[in-house]
Amino acid sequence: MPRAIQLDLLQKPSGRTSILTASGFVLDLANPDATGLPVEDVARALAFQPRWCGATSAFYSVAEHSVMVSRLVPEPLAYSALWHDSIEFVQGDWPSPLKVYLGRDEINRKLAPLEAALARRFGFRSHLPEVKRADLVAMATELRDLLPPAWMDWGHLPPPAAETIRPVGPERACALFLERYEQLRHLAEPAGQPPSAKRKTGGRKPRPGPQA
Repeated sequence: MPRAIQLDLLQKPSGRTSILTASGFVLDLANPDATGLPVEDVARALAFQPRWCGATSAFYSVAEHSVMVSRLVPEPLAYSALWHDSIEFVQGDWPSPLKVYLGRDEINRKLAPLEAALARRFGFRSHLPEVKRADLVAMATELRDLLPPAWMDWGHLPPPAAETIRPVGPERACALFLERYEQLRHLAEPAGQPPSAKRKTGGRKPRPGPQA
């Protein structure tokens, strides 16, 4: 794991509002700047975050879910799909019913600056409709393969994917996320151009991704 060095921090960020990542990077939630955040920190955190509040039959991580979603969308969208849950490396995987109960709009408003900082750092686009649909397909597949039967209405979900999920555990999930990142990083937005969900995805030449 590389060690992050932040020499521009003239004042110590408060431990009450800042996150310490695996490399030693400090992310100040009150003024989020992800410049220099190692991709390995995000991959590791997502790999150790369980989906479904840990209710799955075997440990299944956000990182593994993210890799799956990246394979369910057209190639030009795969990089953004890989990062669609990246904010959960700090937030954790809050289940949708909890967000609804607490107030989804307010949660999204508070987290928007952090999500924007991550998007600038890694060059992905957020809230793409095609990625959202793939996310729901992954959710339906997880329900089929990893969750117990329950008397619940899942009518909002599309049909699951054909391939069966076989969880690999956190260490392997971390490696898979990083491998997928290396495969797709040429699709990242150039540094200095804030990603936009409104940009067209077709007919674009691959561009160099940000340095890890």
